[in-house]
Amino acid sequence: MLPRYCTVLVSILFTMVGDAHHYAGGTITTRCVGNNFHEITLQLFRNCWGDPFQGQTLHFSNDCGVEFTNTGLQPVSVVGASSICPAELPNTTCNGGSLLGYELNTYKTTVYLSPCTGWRINWYICCRNTSLNLNGGPGIYIETTLNNQSGVCNAAPVFINDRVPTLCAGQEVTFDAGATDPEGNELSYALIPARFGSPTPMPLQYNAGYSGAEPYIGLTLNPSTGVITFTPTAAATFVVVVEVTERDAQGAIIGQVMRDLVFNIAACTNQAPAQESGTFIASSGGAEVAGERQLAVCGSEGFCATITISDPDLDQALSITTNLDSILPGATMTLSGTNPLNIELCGANLQVGAHSLWIKATDSGCPVVASRTYHLQVEVTDTQSAGADSAVSVCENAAYTDLFDLLGGSPTVGGQWVDPEGNLTNGIFVPGVSLTGIHTYTVGTPPCTSSAVISVVLRPATDPECLTAGVATYRGQSLSYRPDDSNSHRMWVQAPPMKAVLRVIAADGRLVHEGLFQSMDEVPVAVDIPTEQHGLMAIVLQDASTGERHTVRMVVP
Repeated sequence: MLPRYCTVLVSILFTMVGDAHHYAGGTITTRCVGNNFHEITLQLFRNCWGDPFQGQTLHFSNDCGVEFTNTGLQPVSVVGASSICPAELPNTTCNGGSLLGYELNTYKTTVYLSPCTGWRINWYICCRNTSLNLNGGPGIYIETTLNNQSGVCNAAPVFINDRVPTLCAGQEVTFDAGATDPEGNELSYALIPARFGSPTPMPLQYNAGYSGAEPYIGLTLNPSTGVITFTPTAAATFVVVVEVTERDAQGAIIGQVMRDLVFNIAACTNQAPAQESGTFIASSGGAEVAGERQLAVCGSEGFCATITISDPDLDQALSITTNLDSILPGATMTLSGTNPLNIELCGANLQVGAHSLWIKATDSGCPVVASRTYHLQVEVTDTQSAGADSAVSVCENAAYTDLFDLLGGSPTVGGQWVDPEGNLTNGIFVPGVSLTGIHTYTVGTPPCTSSAVISVVLRPATDPECLTAGVATYRGQSLSYRPDDSNSHRMWVQAPPMKAVLRVIAADGRLVHEGLFQSMDEVPVAVDIPTEQHGLMAIVLQDASTGERHTVRMVVP
């Protein structure tokens, strides 16, 4: 004996009013295969109690005046599209039974589309089943558009769900009408009025209280994700049409795809997997949980992360489908448990970038199954180099030292410095102000970070190597000197030919003498040191024409 639920479902949905009413919507997508050839995919949902589909026709036109049709298309695949549990599938109308069943018929053809704006590819039929929100049994019209004027080879978004939804009255519904885009282009979603072709597309008439923008009372669509939410109150059948707009990196519209779909509401009690589940709860290796459904991964490192999904009906088991293989090649999912269902996502050497992963969880309710799709973001970043560790001694009379310049290797710019006490700094060490000790430089974001350290110590100004610490960079150490035999405060300095500014600097960094210096043919030039000055001294010459600086150190008796 047929369960009461099935009897209700059959009586509600099996209202036949004429030919071609076995069509239950569909969609058209495109994929460029090169040289302006495009593979066109037509998908049509069929009520299995109707006659088998005949050959289909696609209509093509563009803004450049080109029009043609492609007729006699035969399906390349026919798969089940019923929201019915596996145990009851033999009892659907697709297999000779009485439970409402659906098929998804897929047709493909490859055509040449000359470069032009406004390509429109459409399919239409005269009639459809009666529904709660549409007046009578009007026709069906589906269309996709694309712009290949610039010769861009693009693939249209592909819808995630490939089942005709059958949902339980009184249960809150979250149905994913979203799509994925092979190139990662920006997608946005909108509810639009159902149409029919005559052959010019015309809007259908909605029954009072319903419209294309609100095909069911309280039904809303998230324009960013394509998720439909509402709470059905009674058994019914109604039509929803979703349009996906695809934009490139500059925000220009590349194309639009629409899906016409029937929603069936039945008298049942099965609940969908919990909306608050499907989140990352733990990670290890080169991954870090960055949000409930966000995972940060270091692309070069191996990692694992755990996702948990649960269902309010504790006696039901969960199964999943996902786009993992296409979005994260090489990554794996290992399942444990049934409800809750634990998913261990693992991988290594992933491609750098932001990856949109979805997991559709389906319960074991019977005869009506319930499902929910969870969208997760996996952000993969590349390892950056912070350079190599080093140590430096800084003169206490120096102006400042840029620690970044002292890192070994090839450090990546834009990182962050912290001083020995963990305070954020700009990486500029100022003697007498900055802390000595270990300064750490870090680049990247967790978990993909790299660090290097510089150990800083101070040297006193009286250190011979600190004599010229207050002078900027020295180049070309090409000076030599000899003391005058009769005057200990006179030095004979031999230098390359130049006109230069002369500075004499004492051990404590003070400027004790300044003047002009000119040498020719490397003939020694006398430099007089003030008689009151003794000890370590430095003579600095700055070439007036090149700015190049030369220095020589000496001891004045």
